Amino acid sequence: MQEFSLEQMAESIHYGKTKTYFEEVLSSYHNQNYRSAVVMLWSVAVCDIVFKLQSLIDLYNDASAKEILDEISKVQDADPRSSAWELKLIDDVNEKTHLLDASEYENLRYLQRQRHLSAHPVLNKERELHAPNKETVRSLLRNTLGDLLVKPPFYTQHILNELLADIAESREILNTRKKVRKYVESRYLSRTNKTVELSIFRSLWKIVFKLDNDDCNKNRLINLHVLEVIATKNKALLPDTIRGDVDFYSNVANGGDPLQFLTFFLSQNHEVFPLLSDAARLKVEHCAANDDVGKTIGWFTKDSLTKHAEDVESWIKSEERPIFSPPQFDVLLEISDTDEWQSRFCRIASTYYGASQNYDQADSRFQVAIPTYIKLFDRESIKYLAQQINSNSQCHDRGRARHDYTIIKERIDELFPEGFNYKDYPWFSRKLGLDD
Repeated sequence: MQEFSLEQMAESIHYGKTKTYFEEVLSSYHNQNYRSAVVMLWSVAVCDIVFKLQSLIDLYNDASAKEILDEISKVQDADPRSSAWELKLIDDVNEKTHLLDASEYENLRYLQRQRHLSAHPVLNKERELHAPNKETVRSLLRNTLGDLLVKPPFYTQHILNELLADIAESREILNTRKKVRKYVESRYLSRTNKTVELSIFRSLWKIVFKLDNDDCNKNRLINLHVLEVIATKNKALLPDTIRGDVDFYSNVANGGDPLQFLTFFLSQNHEVFPLLSDAARLKVEHCAANDDVGKTIGWFTKDSLTKHAEDVESWIKSEERPIFSPPQFDVLLEISDTDEWQSRFCRIASTYYGASQNYDQADSRFQVAIPTYIKLFDRESIKYLAQQINSNSQCHDRGRARHDYTIIKERIDELFPEGFNYKDYPWFSRKLGLDD
């Protein structure tokens, strides 16, 4: 096992000025000037906290950071020679921000006490100056590096309002889930800790899945994408988070867009569903049984994926005659990444096309259900597609069929290099021109 290296860890210090100051600390440590090392280390830690607070102000106009530095300035102006502001600084940071957790705060307080003993003429019974040993100083160096110096500035409690305003203003640019993830991770989540992220998650849960007003409706989709990003990053923590506040997370809308969005979220995070209250689950189950979005992606309320697939196919063939959009097919495919579900999805897409009731509908349904996904079709699902085409004249007699079916023929040739039995599908075969 590689031995821990202070020098190597110091290379990850966030601020260049802090890294330069820390070199002096290391020099004192290696020269066995342990008192000097401790005194300087405290100064470096205090400076680094100030740098982080200023960064939060400069980059994000963070209100808590500004309040802390303003208060510190007042203390300094009142008594320029006093060092009382240093302890006030870390106390305020601990109380008003997420820069430090409880253990990190205590480590800094211990460092301050050691600094006091090292900097002042504190004599022991033998009238000797306090002399911290090598192991103590090394521990102080390691803790201060890990707790503070190598970390980027974390957000305070005011991050939510800043984030919501920012992404709302940028929603036309951030028009895909991928773009939202990249933006939020680089601009915000790279500077947050788990506590902050879960706090944002909690607030967004209410905004996306409960509230119904103009602002929420206008920004619901992009807020959902942010919620998804945080959920993915903290997936292992979600169950305990939900269990710890079941009443809050179960207080969701009775219907409409908020409940649809919740159903979509649960389709991607199905482990959350059983953690909700009975009342919340009943709402979601009703959506899955009666709402178009719910019927498409409410698989997690069923006994199995197979049952869900059967229900979707029955719905397509029913008198309701649902019209699927391209995003609807995309989220249906995303339910599972297994080969079994992929094959079942292709069957659903074929069923949708095969249920066309006229030529125009067949034209539009083909474009939505087949070309995008044709490479996903396996041998059995391509046979099923051929059967659907063969059995519906609205599919095989439409004017664009011969041109459209070239992509199906290409996929068949890939899947059946030994040859395909077109005789079982005469109408499909004719449209391909194989009988001409």
